[in-house]
Amino acid sequence: MKNLLLILAFAAVTCTAQAQEKERRSAQERAQLQTGRMTKELGLTTMQASQVETINLKYAEQADALRAERQAAKEKAPKEGKGKALAEAKDAELKAVLTPEQYATWQVKKEAMMAKQKAKREQKRAAEKAE
Repeated sequence: MKNLLLILAFAAVTCTAQAQEKERRSAQERAQLQTGRMTKELGLTTMQASQVETINLKYAEQADALRAERQAAKEKAPKEGKGKALAEAKDAELKAVLTPEQYATWQVKKEAMMAKQKAKREQKRAAEKAE
């Protein structure tokens, strides 16, 4: 019985450690994944896909820099609005590359993704409060 409890405790600690050690994808990987998804969902041309990947990489790198800056300052969510400004600048660049139809489709998909992430965060917070 003691052995079983020790094994279960070890398994729980191991799973927790692995979840905390989850590594973030690099900016390059995130840009490629997002570009691939956008190419498929929006029917981008080869030229558009190349331009979109450049934009995605640029803003993924800037997001990484902002995240590092926040972690260095030990802030969770600064009220400066830098993240929102980055998103708006990225949208402006994408709007210049995409057709009006593609951009409208992208906006709808982006809103859906944001709503899904918000629901996921709220569910996580509710679970944390319940503990």
